[in-house]
Amino acid sequence: MSKGKKNILIIMGRYLPGYKDGGPVRSIKNLIDFIGDEYNFHILTCDRDHGDVEPYPNIKVNEWNQVGKAKVFYVPPKGFTFKVIKTLAKQVDLLYICGCFNDYAIHTLILKRLGFIKKPVVVAAMGLFSPMEFQLKYKKKKIFTTIFNSLGLFKNIYWSATSPMEIDEIAQQIKIHDNFFIAEDLPRKVDGTSIKKHKEAGSLRVVWISRIAPKKNLLGTIQILKSVRSQVEFTIYGPKHVEDYWEKCEKELKSLPKNIDWSWKGNIESEKVVENLKPYHLFLFPTLGENYGHVIQEALSAGCLCIVSDQTPWSDLDLHEAGFVFPLDNLELYVKALESYADMDEKEFQNVSRKAKQYALMKNIEKIDNNGYREMFNTL
Repeated sequence: MSKGKKNILIIMGRYLPGYKDGGPVRSIKNLIDFIGDEYNFHILTCDRDHGDVEPYPNIKVNEWNQVGKAKVFYVPPKGFTFKVIKTLAKQVDLLYICGCFNDYAIHTLILKRLGFIKKPVVVAAMGLFSPMEFQLKYKKKKIFTTIFNSLGLFKNIYWSATSPMEIDEIAQQIKIHDNFFIAEDLPRKVDGTSIKKHKEAGSLRVVWISRIAPKKNLLGTIQILKSVRSQVEFTIYGPKHVEDYWEKCEKELKSLPKNIDWSWKGNIESEKVVENLKPYHLFLFPTLGENYGHVIQEALSAGCLCIVSDQTPWSDLDLHEAGFVFPLDNLELYVKALESYADMDEKEFQNVSRKAKQYALMKNIEKIDNNGYREMFNTL
């Protein structure tokens, strides 16, 4: 590996050209896009996307591949062996692990505890400790954290969180009181070109895009739409991450009233998300929890108003007239907001769409100027 710049090994479940895991892939790609010239980033990851049985085409497995500004080492499923991790760890200055409940994270923590990894290890919480997220598979996660706390496997580990609130959430489950860094997720670069939205009063083009899994709450989105009386074209994008959950969603979709015309259009490659969102008016996302919410930023970048739950960091949408933030237990508020946007004509809607885009540009500049990754990487 090259010298001079600090060498950082990122270990994660999936990376480009994969896109089905959504946020984590975008978080790391955006990080490398922005500061990939300042550090030598190396990524250890799986050789195929979520649910795929074949590796990505045109990659070398168990060898380094140049992907953008990073070098990527692809391994087959179950290829995150102690040997591979130990070998690559010796060649870098710092290890950055995405999550802590995966096989690659467990193997890294064990190697660190036994002294086989001498370099600093940072675990990115990735929103896994938010109350609603932790409740998903709670028993398994609680057993894991209890065992690892008792064995000292979190000893001498650093943690990367996106906010003071996330630090508190981690500290409720992990027996540590320091060794934290705050590094907010970096957004996708925003194109400042204005976007023209065609709109008729009384109708609305609503989009939902994410992994189809309980945490993302497509079922809740459908329940909201059941009470909307305006004409709505509702489009769903995203992989069927949890098949039985999709079956429940599909059943509810078929019971939507006739004024809601719905369709599922499958997956979108990460680089095509913003372009695909431009024809829509509104992104409806009552998610159960996001530590950042890349898709919210992408929707705003496409000039879409956003109506989201209060379980994301995007808490000031209404202050900038870029959308609304509501609690999950008050679906009536979501319905009223949808109806208010549906009532707008093209001129009215173009004005608020422009404000959504401006808000995305403003947040983009703030995130880039104030990110904590440089402090973390340089300190360690």
